[in-house]
Amino acid sequence: MILLALSITKGLAQGVLITGQVLEFRDRSGLEGVTVRLDGVDLYATTDKQGFFRLTVAARGAQRLHVSASQYQPLTFPVILEGDSLELGPVFLKRDLEQEKQDHLITLTEGELVDDTGPETQSGLLQATRDVFLNRAAFDFGQAFFRIRGYDSREGVVLINGIPLNRNWDDRPQWNNWGGLNDATRNQEFNYGLEASDHTFGGLLGATHIDMSPFSARPGLRVSAAASNRTYSRRLMATYHSGKGRKGMAFSLALSRRWGEEGFVSGTPYDAYSAFISAGLVLGTQHTLSLSVINAYNNRGRSSAITEEVAELLGPRYNPYWGWQDGERRSSRTRTIHEPIAMLNYDFSREDFRLRVS
Repeated sequence: MILLALSITKGLAQGVLITGQVLEFRDRSGLEGVTVRLDGVDLYATTDKQGFFRLTVAARGAQRLHVSASQYQPLTFPVILEGDSLELGPVFLKRDLEQEKQDHLITLTEGELVDDTGPETQSGLLQATRDVFLNRAAFDFGQAFFRIRGYDSREGVVLINGIPLNRNWDDRPQWNNWGGLNDATRNQEFNYGLEASDHTFGGLLGATHIDMSPFSARPGLRVSAAASNRTYSRRLMATYHSGKGRKGMAFSLALSRRWGEEGFVSGTPYDAYSAFISAGLVLGTQHTLSLSVINAYNNRGRSSAITEEVAELLGPRYNPYWGWQDGERRSSRTRTIHEPIAMLNYDFSREDFRLRVS
């Protein structure tokens, strides 16, 4: 909320004329088509080519004035109408960078989540956003070959329902703990770098907040199947969101199964399943209570990094971590991840205050 210094001229009480100029924050140029209005008043004004506007209202006393425009962050600030005119002076709008990053779904592949210890950890907060730099890094290089500005994934914060899920011993997020729940984790908010976040202080690589509350999901049922030749060969996934019912109840359910006898690299079997259930209850107009449980199991055979010479001699699919034992193919290095998560969230929200207890 921004409070502007206002100059009020006293006069007759038939109405108040509100005038001002809306400027672009960076180049100080006038913005055309900006909407200016008061709470509870149907009338509104729009700015001209120089950014000037004139709005006459009959409201008196303490009011809230809104200034908004497409692709800009809206401003809301209190004013006191006690005269026949009010001069706002210059009002500066900043571009809304969140709109440019609203399609920021994290494009992690199973092949890039080889390990999460030591120098192999390149996954984390490399996003496929509309930003040209991050877009090319995500799709052309991938997390296994690229680090944003050389930072480790521990420099970014990942939260689910307001709870930080960076592990205590190395500060890195373990994406496999909710792997396979693509449809249940689509509601995300990303703050890049050190910019302000509504949920945490963040880190050098920013903060990603995943909202898995049943109240924020779009109601409906979705079932999907996929085939792949990378780390697993088949995937089945089903997700259902009930939406808020008449009694204030809402729940979500997601199930996923991924498997394959061998991925693109030889000797890399894959077996994974994921389940998610969440139930919430609205306790009045300002209170909500929700319980969420995530159970993701992942078991796969690992592959080794090979040199260019080995790839030329034995092919890019060569993997020294497997062999034959008693007539059966067996991987010498398998990894199992199974860390169930249970979250209980209480949320109290009103217009100027929010309390979240997890």
